[in-house]
Amino acid sequence: MRFALETGIIWLMAGLFGNMPRNMNITLGRCIGWVFYFLAFRRRKLALKNLEMAFEGEKDGRQLRKIAHRSFQFLVTNIAEFFQYPSLTWDSVSRYVSIEGEEYMKEALDEGKGVLILSGHFGSWDFLGAILVLRGYDFAHISKVPRSEAVSRFWLRYRSDLGIKVFSGRGTIKQSLRHLGNNGVLGLITDQNARRSEGVFVPFFGRQACTLTSLALLARRTGSPVLPIYSYRTGKGHHVVIEKPLSYDTLADRDEDLLERTRIYTQWTEKVVRLHPEQWIWLHDRWKTRPKGELTR
Repeated sequence: MRFALETGIIWLMAGLFGNMPRNMNITLGRCIGWVFYFLAFRRRKLALKNLEMAFEGEKDGRQLRKIAHRSFQFLVTNIAEFFQYPSLTWDSVSRYVSIEGEEYMKEALDEGKGVLILSGHFGSWDFLGAILVLRGYDFAHISKVPRSEAVSRFWLRYRSDLGIKVFSGRGTIKQSLRHLGNNGVLGLITDQNARRSEGVFVPFFGRQACTLTSLALLARRTGSPVLPIYSYRTGKGHHVVIEKPLSYDTLADRDEDLLERTRIYTQWTEKVVRLHPEQWIWLHDRWKTRPKGELTR
């Protein structure tokens, strides 16, 4: 019963957002996000708490509330825009998408080891993957599958139809190594809270944050270059930034090496969040897992 209800709601939304003009789609998404900010009390409270910890002494309450509100709007806009994936072509998106630094991607692929992408929940992170595929790159990403079976099926179908590969669950490492061995592009997002068993603690906005080591593990094992990539919204368009590969000398001690790599990746993530704080998901409990001796929030 629940599956049928969720499926019906999703396809209703797909029919609504997927068939309207793009500008209207974005405008409606922002309006719903504006309302969502006031209705989602617990998430709003968490977002403001996270912002207070991150920008303590840097921004006042009014500035933090503005960032949180816009963050909710961007999140819902991303969801609304996702429903238009089936109609995407490079000719259609090139009118409102600009790319900076694409030469770094091509140079990295020339090494023949595949490319690891470091990114986060900035701007429209889903759309970033779509752009890479539409540009002709063999792109895959590692991701957790949504708990809802209805959402998961829809989510995977839309990506698959566009050409985005998703590695998840058992066999993820084997699939990832094979993809990189075929000189593919593999994206990982490491800016969400991790359990102690799957991450290490590194500074993020001056506070220890448990962070996934999956990217560091793959980079150490394969020697594939790690390219930091992010996108952000510019009005009703998108700007993609591809940076130079992160240079790093491998440490002999495995644990120290993974810790240092993850620290560097997280430092880059903080840099980008500071550039566009309103385009990051502050409603996620990023600092939930605490080091031993500290209470989990």
